[in-house]
Amino acid sequence: MATRGDGADKRVSALRENFLSRPLPQPGVREIISASWRRALENHIDADEPDPVFVADHDEESLLVRSARPILDNLCEELAAHPVAVLLTDADGLVVSRRSVDGALNSGLDRISLAPGYSYAEDSIGTNGIGTTLECQQPVLVSGFEHFNSRLAEFECAGVPIYHPVRGNLFGVLDLTSWTGTPGPLLLTLARRTARQIEEAMLSGTGARELALFREYLTSCRRGSGAILAVNEDVVMVNNHARELYDVTDRAALISHAADVAGAAKPVTVLADLPSGVVARLEYRPVYTGSVLAGGVFRVKNHAGAQRTAGPAEAHLPGLAGVSPAWRQTCAAAQAGFTAGSWLVLTGERGSGKTALAQAVARHHSPSGHLIVRDCEGVEDYEAWAAELADEVATATAPAVILRHADTLGTEGMRCLTDLFTAWQSAPPIEAPAWVAVTLGDTPGDSAAGWLMPFFAHTVEVPPLRHRIEDLRPLVPQLLARHARGRDLAPSDACLRQLMRLPWPGNIRQLDRVLAETSRHRHTGTIEVTDLPAECRTITRRQLTQLESLERDAIVRSLSTHHGNKERAAAELGMSRATIYRKIRAFGIVPGA
Repeated sequence: MATRGDGADKRVSALRENFLSRPLPQPGVREIISASWRRALENHIDADEPDPVFVADHDEESLLVRSARPILDNLCEELAAHPVAVLLTDADGLVVSRRSVDGALNSGLDRISLAPGYSYAEDSIGTNGIGTTLECQQPVLVSGFEHFNSRLAEFECAGVPIYHPVRGNLFGVLDLTSWTGTPGPLLLTLARRTARQIEEAMLSGTGARELALFREYLTSCRRGSGAILAVNEDVVMVNNHARELYDVTDRAALISHAADVAGAAKPVTVLADLPSGVVARLEYRPVYTGSVLAGGVFRVKNHAGAQRTAGPAEAHLPGLAGVSPAWRQTCAAAQAGFTAGSWLVLTGERGSGKTALAQAVARHHSPSGHLIVRDCEGVEDYEAWAAELADEVATATAPAVILRHADTLGTEGMRCLTDLFTAWQSAPPIEAPAWVAVTLGDTPGDSAAGWLMPFFAHTVEVPPLRHRIEDLRPLVPQLLARHARGRDLAPSDACLRQLMRLPWPGNIRQLDRVLAETSRHRHTGTIEVTDLPAECRTITRRQLTQLESLERDAIVRSLSTHHGNKERAAAELGMSRATIYRKIRAFGIVPGA
C-alpha cells in the first residue's frame, strides 16, 4: 500500500487535531476543507469511526447508472494495472456502483463501508470526495487527513459532480479513490473527463428525448397564445397561459389526462372534465426523436358550451372531507352510480374510506332511508348470515345495503351472496334493496370479480391517502373534532406539515387512530410534532420491521425525555454517539422529536 507520509500530510494531520480540540480556522487548510470540517462538527460526525447510513433499496437501473455503465467499464479496463476505485453515487451521495480490480484497495474500502448502498453524504461521514462535492457542487480533491474522519486518511478521493444535460440539476457524483500518495490532480482530471462523458451519454439517450420535446414545446408556444402542455414520463412543461386560465386543481387534472394520452403514436383529441366544471379539449401531437417517441405536446382549449353546472353529482357529501381533484372525482363517480340506479363496487386499499363514501352517498340521496351495513370478513356460517341479511332487507322499506370486504368471502360465501343478489334483482321493488354497494380490496382476486361483477354496472377506485395528501388539511380537524368531544384542540402548522410528509400505509384509518391517541395525551390547546406518536415523528423510505419499530420508538421516547439531547439519549439507551446519530438518520427521526 502506498502512503504519502510526507511533511505536508503530517502538517494537515496536526492542523486537523488542532481544529478538533479548538474549532477555529486553521491557517494552511484550504477554505473548502475548513468549511466542510465545520459542517461535520455541526452534524456531530464521529471523527474517528466511520458509520455511514445504509439504504437497502438503492436504484441500480436509474438513467444515471444505465448511461454510465459502458463508460465506467472502459475506464476500469484502462485502470486495471492501477489501484484506483471508480465510484458512482446519486444526488444524495448514495453509492450505486463501485468498480476496482485491486483486491487490497477493495478490502480497504470495505473496512470504511465505501460500497454500494452506503451514503457518503457529508451529514453521514463528514469531509470526503463525494459528500463535499455534493455540498459545494464543484470538483473536489480530498487528500489524506483533509478527511474529517481519521479512518479515511489513508485514501485520496477526487469527486466531480454530474449534471443532467437538459434540466441542469445535480444528478450524482463520479469519484475516483486510491491510496494516499497517488497524484490527486491526475485523479481529478480523469474524473472530470469521465463525468463529462457520462453527461454526453445521458444526453444521447433520455436527454435527447427531452431536448426534442422541449424544442417542440417552444415552437408550439410561439405559434399561438393558448394553453400548451408538453408531457412524457419524466417531464411536464406548462406555459404561462395555462397557469392563468386554469387553477392548480384543474392543471393537475389536465396533466393527469395528458399523461394518459402521451404514449399514443398518432395525433388525437380528447375531452377532459375538470374539477371546476369546465370541459377542456386537449389536442395531442406526438413528438419523435428519430424513431423514438419523446412524448407529446398538447394545445388545450375550453370545449365550446361545455361549462357544466354544479348538479347533484357535485354536491357536498355528509361526513366526508376532501378537496383534492382525485377525491372530488371519486365522489362524483360514486354519486353518478347511485343516480343512475346502478349497484356500485368500490375498490381500494384498506382504510381509504370506501365504506364511508358509500354511506355518505346513500345518506345524501335518502337522508331518512334505512341503511344496512354488514362486514363480510370473518363470517363462518354463510347460509345463516345470508338468511339474516335477506330477512332484514325484507322487513325494511327500500333500504340501501353496503357490504364491506366482500372479496374475503370464500367460494361457499360467494355462492350464498350471489344467490341473494339474484333474488333481489328479480324481486318486486318493495321486497328488494333500493341500492347495493360492496367494497373490495385494491387487488381483488379473479374469483371474487368473477362472482360479483355481473351484478354491478359501476366500479369506482378510491385513491389511497398518500395520493391525495392535501386532503389532510380538512381531514385532520374533522377527525380531531370527533375525538376532542368539544375540547379546543387543533394541530400547529408544523404538526400538519409533518403529518403531510408521511406515507400513511394504513390510510384514513391509521390517521384516525393516530389522532385518537394524540387527543388522549393532549387534551386542549395546540398539538405540536412532539405530541404525535413515535410512528409519526419519523420519515423513512421503507416499511420498518417490528424490531426496528421498537428501536425507533425507544429512541424517540429517550430524545423526548432528554429534550432532544442526543448524547444523553444515547447514554440512556446504551448506544454510542455515532450509533444514535446514524439511527436517527436511518429512521428519519425529525428534529425536535
